[in-house]
Amino acid sequence: MSTIMISYGTHVFTKFKGYYGRKEECPYCQRKYQQAYVKFSKWFHLIGIPLFPVKRTYYKMCPICAYPVELTVREAKDQMERAYDNIPEQKIELYGKHVSARKPKNIFAHDFSYDFCVKDLISGEEFCIAANLSKDRVKQIAKERGLKKIPFVEA
Repeated sequence: MSTIMISYGTHVFTKFKGYYGRKEECPYCQRKYQQAYVKFSKWFHLIGIPLFPVKRTYYKMCPICAYPVELTVREAKDQMERAYDNIPEQKIELYGKHVSARKPKNIFAHDFSYDFCVKDLISGEEFCIAANLSKDRVKQIAKERGLKKIPFVEA
């Protein structure tokens, strides 16, 4: 008698949709920027293959601190469609910074010498969002913000 094991469950995919609307002050960090819209799609999968969507949720979040506001699909699409054409484009870069001075010495040490940073390319302001992270954690934060890849720079 043989046993068949079937793997199933759900997986969440994130997608950055863009910056929309007028600049708003974040209630958490008090900085004024256009809000980032990120779509979260939960899919049912069977043996690692996504079959059908279970739930879709949009979040409007601060591009600096990622303070989220959950929106329904209809609210998000309405807000993104009502974006004003005469608003200047917001230029923000998210990246991981490798601070090699904090790199551990021995071969088995965990490398927590990365910072997660955001830079406003118009004003030149740079914000360190989180410090002393592993490279994997920086990638995870970027994924939570809907980004596929994140560049890394040396400090």
